[in-house]
Amino acid sequence: MRQIGTLPKDLDPKTLSDYLLTLGMKTRIDERPEGWVVWIYNEDHLTRARDELQDYLSHPENPRYHRATQTAQAIRSQEQQLDRQFRKNYREVTDLWAPPGLRRRPLTSALVAASVVVFVLQQSPEADKVENSLYFATYSEAPDGTIYNNDDIRHGEIWRLVTPIFMHSRRSFLHILFNMWWLNTLGTLIEVRRGTLRLLGLVLISAVISNLSQYLWMERTDPGKPHFFLGMSGVVYALFGYIWMKGLYEPEQGMIMHPNNVNIMIFWLFLCMTGVLGPIGNAAHFMGMVVGITFGVFRY
Repeated sequence: MRQIGTLPKDLDPKTLSDYLLTLGMKTRIDERPEGWVVWIYNEDHLTRARDELQDYLSHPENPRYHRATQTAQAIRSQEQQLDRQFRKNYREVTDLWAPPGLRRRPLTSALVAASVVVFVLQQSPEADKVENSLYFATYSEAPDGTIYNNDDIRHGEIWRLVTPIFMHSRRSFLHILFNMWWLNTLGTLIEVRRGTLRLLGLVLISAVISNLSQYLWMERTDPGKPHFFLGMSGVVYALFGYIWMKGLYEPEQGMIMHPNNVNIMIFWLFLCMTGVLGPIGNAAHFMGMVVGITFGVFRY
């Protein structure tokens, strides 16, 4: 915001403010002993605003200034209406941790509950059995040490396309905590605003694509070895991408991602890619986000 000049006390500052508003320039007026100090919000308008101020000082009686009053009132009325609508639609995703109730977000609650139950089972003596039943693929070792993929999915165990999302690192409570926090907040927002079936479709498709992408990437970069990966992160990034795009292209849906949360998610995406945090399913993260962005853009 920059000061463009001062009006004498005998001139009405609102008349100038109204006129500048009709030209797309928002102002602030401060009363000072020497007169009315005029500020312009957008510095790109600085030169033109100063010129208009000088014109007003030279010819304050020009009818164009007084004709602008009614137009300025209509502009302010429209801005107030849009602001009220925005505030009605706008929801900080962090505010959705507790409300609404379980009946309005049954799928989100079920996904969180299933992930927690699986995590508890992963701490039990049956952990290996549980994980082997949920991994994308299991492997066998021949007497000569050769590793074979058991091709479980091709043999009918199609649930493995999805089930790796329910497992999390046994030794990292932060892994499941981070994923469940985002799943609950993002999933709740989508389920309440767009419905359970739409969320279900997004979760299933993003789970399959992110898991398959991670498997194919690991097979390409490290062939001939077992590929184990787990976690809800690919789905979380899909939900993030979906809400991000809805906020940009369909804000009337009431799903607006706070810019700070966008920055956080993108930061973690690239931080994980650096390898600083160890082996992470970056392909699942990236492809999950691509799925979410695609569905968000195409009005799903």
